[in-house]
Amino acid sequence: MNLLFALNSGYVGPLCVCLKSIMSSNPGTRFDIYIAYSSLTKEDFAMLEACVDRGRCTVIPVIVDNTLFESAEILKRTSKETYYRLLAMDFIPDSVDRILYLDPDIVVIKPLDGFYNIEFGSNFFAGAPHFKHIMNRYNSKRLRLPETVPYINAGVLMINLKGLRECCSSEKIIRFIKTTDIRLLLADQDVLNAMFYGRILAVDPLIYNLDEKCYVKSVPRIDREWVDKHTVIIHYNGAKKPWKGKYKGNLGDYYYERCN
Repeated sequence: MNLLFALNSGYVGPLCVCLKSIMSSNPGTRFDIYIAYSSLTKEDFAMLEACVDRGRCTVIPVIVDNTLFESAEILKRTSKETYYRLLAMDFIPDSVDRILYLDPDIVVIKPLDGFYNIEFGSNFFAGAPHFKHIMNRYNSKRLRLPETVPYINAGVLMINLKGLRECCSSEKIIRFIKTTDIRLLLADQDVLNAMFYGRILAVDPLIYNLDEKCYVKSVPRIDREWVDKHTVIIHYNGAKKPWKGKYKGNLGDYYYERCN
């Protein structure tokens, strides 16, 4: 199984927890773990190596030119490294046809096989929508998309590298970022939705990208018993993070249980 992460040193600690959760939830699975970065240190990689079973995991550093996204929109709680996932088809080896991208602020509580082996069809990505109704219409309008197209959260993405290589390139994506007159309020996530709408397979956020807002606003309501039975990936994508202390969300225990 091929995994991709993109981060700076500020997220090494949370990524260690994420990796531990993947190891424990996927026993026996062999992983190639690609780390896209521009500023991580040898010490950072030593920490990451210590979090995985080296008998079944290979950590592969992929350094990316840190000047590529100097003029791109950046959110307060993210960094330019988040854009690197959009270039995966160019810096991941051609022999890799698919890869699972995960944000570092994630824990995995069940096997990933079902999502990883998803049938792409003609789609380039598979991901979960988080916005509904009014917010989805707002994002569709500002990105000039059909209202029926769901706005996809970019924190969990199955990427069809083979399909992307046949029709896209890093140069095309960077050119879009530099020339578009759309205000990229949600950074690379806006780029993903604006450039690839109609070619992203929507999956259930309650299963593959559960965050606090989805948990609280689910209809019908779900509870911890439902999460324990069905959810695969939990995403701490809000401003408040469980590793920062005083976390008052409903899903923090899943993170704390995997810290040791």
